[in-house]
Amino acid sequence: MKIIPAAETEQRLEGIWPEFLLHDAISNRYWNRLYTDFPDFQFVLVDGDEVIAEGNCIPVVGQPAHWRDAFLAAFERDGDPDRVCALAILVSPEQQGRGLSVTMLEHMRGLAAPFGGLAAPVRPTLKHRYPLIPIEEYAGWRRADGTHFDPWIRAHERLGAKLIGPAEEAMLVEGSAEQWLEWTGLELRADGEYVVPGALVPVHVEDGHGVYREPCVWLEHAVGT
Repeated sequence: MKIIPAAETEQRLEGIWPEFLLHDAISNRYWNRLYTDFPDFQFVLVDGDEVIAEGNCIPVVGQPAHWRDAFLAAFERDGDPDRVCALAILVSPEQQGRGLSVTMLEHMRGLAAPFGGLAAPVRPTLKHRYPLIPIEEYAGWRRADGTHFDPWIRAHERLGAKLIGPAEEAMLVEGSAEQWLEWTGLELRADGEYVVPGALVPVHVEDGHGVYREPCVWLEHAVGT
């Protein structure tokens, strides 16, 4: 296995995220430009000729407000980047449980080292099981040994990251009831809050329009050359 620039292969991991997460307008506006404008910060882990993990990050100016704000910081704001912001680490379902996400995170830390810091807007792995628990409360959950309840947050902390706190609206997905039916298979027939499989918080429906505001938890890695 080895890590190579994503530009060296056309393979991409697909079908890992829930469909509705693919409809955030800001990330969709800029995602493909990551590979042309910031190719040095997009990488994949290959086993032979097969891509088994992907990593995406981007240099930014200042601390983004949340995940989607990192795109605006990189593509729309002036100034010299002073940190790298993580965007995604994906591992093929068949390869999960082998610690590959940590391998990818360590590589991302290396990319951030010349800038002095890696800001990570983490999507907690287990939060979708507790969609009615506020993100502020979930971010504080600890196990008896003091380590974090969430395995992905725990992995960041084991590499020395500091938990900063949660942020609202890391992703914003909006659509009609018909679109949500297409994305999730659920009929959102009336106004109210809906628990959607894979969502970290409920989807709010009003007048036939569904809005999903996904939170994240910020972790900060102090890294250097």
